[in-house]
Amino acid sequence: MTLSSTNLIGELQTWFSSFLVDSSVNKYEIPIPSLIGLDYFSNRRSFIELLFNDLYSQSDYLYKFIEDTNKYSWPYPVKTRLMVYPTSAKYYTITDSTSGENIFNLQSEDLTLLDALLQYRSDSTSVIIIDSVLVSFNSNVLHATYSNLSTNLSRLIFLYLDLKINNNYSNYDNTTLIATSTSVLENQYEVYVLDQFYNYITIRGI
Repeated sequence: MTLSSTNLIGELQTWFSSFLVDSSVNKYEIPIPSLIGLDYFSNRRSFIELLFNDLYSQSDYLYKFIEDTNKYSWPYPVKTRLMVYPTSAKYYTITDSTSGENIFNLQSEDLTLLDALLQYRSDSTSVIIIDSVLVSFNSNVLHATYSNLSTNLSRLIFLYLDLKINNNYSNYDNTTLIATSTSVLENQYEVYVLDQFYNYITIRGI
C-alpha cells in the first residue's frame, strides 16, 4: 500500500507532533502536525507510540492497521483534514484483528528490533547488545550488528538502542541520512533519533 495525502494514520501524526513540541533539533523548522487527542485512541498499543513515546508502558505492541470506514466516528481533527477529499480520504487505526494490514511493510528485522525496544522501554537496564551477523532478540539480549541490518527502520532503532545502552554514537557520526525520501515513518523517526543524538552530544560537549 502506498500512503498518500488522503490516507491518515492517526497515531503517526499524533506521536510525531508530541515529539516535535519539545524537540531540540527541530527549532520549529518542521511544521508541527495537528495533535489528535489521545482519548480518541481506544487502543494504546501501537508500535508507533512505542517508537516515539519514551514512557511507553504496554507489555506488547501492535503493527497492523485497519481502515475505519465509518467517517462519522472519525476524530474531529481527522474529519477536518480528510473531508477536503471526501471521495478518496481514508483513516486507519491500529488493530489486533487478523484482518489487519501491515501497511508500513515491517520486516522480520524491524519486529526483532521493536521487541528489543519494547524491553528497553520496560526496563532500560535489562537489554544487552552483542555483535552478531544473525539478528535475534532472546532473553533480553539483542544479537545484531548495525552494518548487517537490512532495513532502514531496524538500523534507526539499533542506533537509538546502541546510544542509550552503550553510549555509542560512532555508527551515526556523519552527515548521511538513513531514511528514504518516500517513507514518512522513516523520515519522522530519523528526526527523533537525531534529536536523541544531538541531546547526548550537547550535554557531554562532544
